[in-house]
Amino acid sequence: MSVLDQASGLRRQARHDYPPSFAFFGADKCGQSSVAGELAAALALQRQRPLLIEHRNGQQLARRLGLPAAGTLGSVAVSLGDLNELMVSNRHGLTLINLAASVDERTRLSPRIWRRLINEFASVEQDAALLLLDTPPLSEDPGPCCIADNLVLVLSPSSDSLMGGYAQLKRLAQDYARRRFNVLVNRAANFDEAQAIFSRLQRVAGDYLPVGLRWVGFVPDDNTIRKSQTLRRPVVEAFPDSEAAHAYLQLAQMLPQWHTPDDDTPRGSYLEQLLMTSKALADLTGH
Repeated sequence: MSVLDQASGLRRQARHDYPPSFAFFGADKCGQSSVAGELAAALALQRQRPLLIEHRNGQQLARRLGLPAAGTLGSVAVSLGDLNELMVSNRHGLTLINLAASVDERTRLSPRIWRRLINEFASVEQDAALLLLDTPPLSEDPGPCCIADNLVLVLSPSSDSLMGGYAQLKRLAQDYARRRFNVLVNRAANFDEAQAIFSRLQRVAGDYLPVGLRWVGFVPDDNTIRKSQTLRRPVVEAFPDSEAAHAYLQLAQMLPQWHTPDDDTPRGSYLEQLLMTSKALADLTGH
């Protein structure tokens, strides 16, 4: 079975109707972690019950959102702990779960630990309205982007971001059978610049890739974002009247409407799908 067939099959293996997941990805320095974290904070303020998943090392989201550091999925094998070790929440109802771990660390976890974590995660997941995933670099771990219901490519105005974003679109389309992509432009000077960046990507992708791209909006380049990061608070809380905060609140209000998965089959629990994907990709690549 090819990688494409395996990836499509994994997305169809489902037993329950869980909330939709949105995976944020992009080239280095595009700001995907900031975008995912700020949207989660905005959703929480709107009482949307977001579940934010950290797949990157370094506790970046916890720092940016002013939350205490938690354990990671990779550390569970040593601590033999439960999901509570990986989970923190804020007063507005935003829950962050740190699933940072390499593919090898995930596949080495014992079946007993996996069963416990999957059951605990599924219970938390079913109480959420949306899952937002801050994905790891695609070259290191394609699993989260492979199985997420929806993909959100984050671009910035730099040429490196555009080229890197296109390369990731190409890999996800050719290797993992992904066809639909939402595109959000970060740090744009204005609407016209953001639209021009999207149009450039759409022209190139339309000529060479069998994908559909959908513009979902942009976040303006705003100094209050840097100030809020220094304060370790989301901009939607620290500077609610700023341009960036207004943009994030508007995007968060529309985000549930971005849900257009490649297939309509209800999926299983995200963590269970992640485990199956990790094992399948390890088998297919021989690692």
